[in-house]
Amino acid sequence: MTNPKTILAEWVTALQALPNLVDALGGDGSYIQFYTENAIVFGQPTQNNIRLAILSMPPGSIMIAWQGTGPGRLGNALVFVHDFSLYLRAPEEADVGYEDLFNWIVNDVPAGSSLRMLHTAVDPNCEPMDFYLPSARRNTVVISPDGATFEYFEVPVRLIESYNP
Repeated sequence: MTNPKTILAEWVTALQALPNLVDALGGDGSYIQFYTENAIVFGQPTQNNIRLAILSMPPGSIMIAWQGTGPGRLGNALVFVHDFSLYLRAPEEADVGYEDLFNWIVNDVPAGSSLRMLHTAVDPNCEPMDFYLPSARRNTVVISPDGATFEYFEVPVRLIESYNP
């Protein structure tokens, strides 16, 4: 099994290679980071709390989190399937929306490649995300007693390992 933390770092590298996505985030690839417990994410300690990390995301950022691993089948082989969530915060500019960010995660072509991200392997031991197509959904969290809300998008993505070593 591939260490999920290795794949988290590879997700960051893969997303940072998407020119339209990085441009939409202000041209700074450092606004793409991964979540792990007891780490600093976007300058804030996570305190073993992914919700706190999501609420600390600055506008125009993406955070990748590992959600778990389970069994799957690839042909006749029993292999591992890794579940990740890409959390999106749209920039404050009116011309870039969540639909744009999702479109670029799927359709942008990484620098130095001729394949869209959908068909590009994030990890050499895993199939591209086109094996299980990604989805996107809006999340709204009430953050104060007066009803103020915090919105972000979650893009669940599954990566299936190509073989069982």
